[in-house]
Amino acid sequence: MFNFFSKREKENFSFLKTDIHSHTIFGLDDGAKDAEHSLKLISSMASAGFTSLVTTPHVHSDFYPNTRDGILTQYNKVKKILEDHSINIKYRTAAEYMINDGFMQLLEDKEDFLTVYKNYVLVEMSYLAESPFLHDALFQLQARGYRPILAHPERYNFYHEDYDQFRQLKEKGCLLQLNTIAITGYYGSHVKKTAMKLLEDGLYDYCGSDMHHSRHFEALKSILSSGKLLRLLKAYPFRNKEIEDFL
Repeated sequence: MFNFFSKREKENFSFLKTDIHSHTIFGLDDGAKDAEHSLKLISSMASAGFTSLVTTPHVHSDFYPNTRDGILTQYNKVKKILEDHSINIKYRTAAEYMINDGFMQLLEDKEDFLTVYKNYVLVEMSYLAESPFLHDALFQLQARGYRPILAHPERYNFYHEDYDQFRQLKEKGCLLQLNTIAITGYYGSHVKKTAMKLLEDGLYDYCGSDMHHSRHFEALKSILSSGKLLRLLKAYPFRNKEIEDFL
């Protein structure tokens, strides 16, 4: 139904297998707007060579106060749509948890977090300043047996002039996830520079599209026509490939 790639185009993202960060469940956040939009976004990822997709709707107490049950209800609707249209991709939902006072309440309430796979939880912060709850949240997550993955660290401008913070996060057991399109310059030159430095230093663990809409997909697809960027991703030991067997 949605054919984004010609038969002549050989390059795709099958070497990654799994995309671990996207917003493809309609009606939950600033991602997919309706069922048709969900289908289009997910179909495009399948066409791009991904064999598994972990979608991660926002859980943000101030803007997107989604609950585990609410997410699972909408996820099952989308999964049924994929089955009805015979979209050949493994599909799982986790969540992207904003580290704020609402998240700390979830920790206190012993929330059963929606995981990317196994015990891995995707978290994020505001782009304006480091969350005052960050280090406590990372500690509490690990104390409960979870492994935190910090989404798009390259986008936190407050770390750009304090690069050692990334190493400190790693030392505290926090894994890092690259927003793949950051290396195209989609978010600006400073974000791209930081992403490239983190790749060079081997600090990333995973990559994800963070796809909300078709513009993100077009930026992602542009990597396939850039030999340099594609070689960079292929050479990096992202852990995405280990996920599919657990989905």
